[in-house]
Amino acid sequence: MAPIFKDGSGTLEQALDLARRREFDRAADKFRDAANKYRKEGSILWVNIANAYADLVSAPVRNGDPTAQLALSSFLRANLGTTELRPGPRGISAADLATQLELTARDANLLAAVQAGGNAQNLAQALQQLATDYGQLGNQVLFVPELASQQALTASARVPVLMALSFETLGVAVEPTDPLTAADHFQTAQQYWAQAGDDARAQAASVRVGNLSIQAKCWICGREGRGHGVQFVSLPIDADVNALKGTDSSPLPSVDPSGRSVYVCKGCLTGIHGLADRVALQRAGEAEQRLLAKIAELEQRIQSLRMQR
Repeated sequence: MAPIFKDGSGTLEQALDLARRREFDRAADKFRDAANKYRKEGSILWVNIANAYADLVSAPVRNGDPTAQLALSSFLRANLGTTELRPGPRGISAADLATQLELTARDANLLAAVQAGGNAQNLAQALQQLATDYGQLGNQVLFVPELASQQALTASARVPVLMALSFETLGVAVEPTDPLTAADHFQTAQQYWAQAGDDARAQAASVRVGNLSIQAKCWICGREGRGHGVQFVSLPIDADVNALKGTDSSPLPSVDPSGRSVYVCKGCLTGIHGLADRVALQRAGEAEQRLLAKIAELEQRIQSLRMQR
């Protein structure tokens, strides 16, 4: 007859079974129960293993919380070394798992930093260093995504993604002042996105390269600009202006290839918008005055009708 109260080993097996059935919250509680039993039995190694399992299947680690992942990484390095862990379909040494957790935590923190903005050069360098560190793991399957959501993601798959992000970060930083250099960065990013198999991001980068590479002169003032959407924009026109001739001091185009839009520099565009705003305010004021006059006229008529009664 099996004992009613299981020892640490029996409780750990229950917890592992729950983890393999993906009942992670129940498994975490059972792993902690096992750790308490091992502590009473005086088995320190197994206390650490059970606690490591409990943290590994906990929601913060599974959901990619960087603080929780770094804490578990430090715990594994300090207490378990090369001990093999097997809470899922494959085993992994505690040291390898610690390295993976550290990289994924850095990954999450860096992506957040890129979103928040910051020193582009430093961010790009950090992204490229992280890509190098992932590359050193080769085709090692990332353990937490596989355990949590059954995704067989390899460490090497993150390399081109991070490299693409690093060059996009550099491109965004220099885009306002040096569109052609930005185009070079986005072209490199496009190649990495293609290597990563992300066709949508590769295409988006390619379109950006095309826009940033365009050079034109302003139809209004003749000033030369680089980067469509950066130093100049297109404004639609009613008629084909290709037949209009003037003094060409620059070989750069001032009309887009369709002949339906002209290129206008940001300086002239600002002036146009300012004039349009002033005209709109003036017309709105005139319309308001006409409306107030109509209201006054209507009130007088109503008053006259009342007096006639």
